[in-house]
Amino acid sequence: MTQPGGYLLDTQGGSVDVREYERLSGGGHRALEKGDYEAAADLFRKALSMWRGPALADVECGRVLDVEVTRLEESRMGILCRRIEADLLLGRHHEIIGELFGLAARHPLHEGIHLQLMLALYRAGRRTTALEVYQRLRDVLAGELGLDPSYELQSLQGALLDSSSELRLDQPLSLFRVRAPGRY
Repeated sequence: MTQPGGYLLDTQGGSVDVREYERLSGGGHRALEKGDYEAAADLFRKALSMWRGPALADVECGRVLDVEVTRLEESRMGILCRRIEADLLLGRHHEIIGELFGLAARHPLHEGIHLQLMLALYRAGRRTTALEVYQRLRDVLAGELGLDPSYELQSLQGALLDSSSELRLDQPLSLFRVRAPGRY
């Protein structure tokens, strides 16, 4: 209903889906931090199931709501990446390769998705394809932005080339989140 100065959301005692999404996401983060990857993946999946399309799709947004839409969409992408991380830690690399290829195609500049795809491919015995993904991303970054891949991706590429023990299933992706000295 409208009121002077804006809208009033009356849930009539019900819940707002964004609050439930945030509750489930928070539980997923806590489970991941504790090493309970199964619970983390499950909670992240439940949080993501709350989405039914773009945030505030049927609402005419102004400057303030545009910021909230961006925040929600970024949150969704972050939770999706965390869910994939939990799946990788559970050894589900074969199951998520197709999803990751689709995400990489829709987000050609998202280095985190490409990193996860490369790791899933490597763990599925497809090192050559993982290195091809790196090369395509490198070409896109150079062509569109004049940038090299991040230090994390360069480290992963080196680990792939060396078949490093850092790529074992029991090693977290955080190994490839360490910043290089002097890079911001």
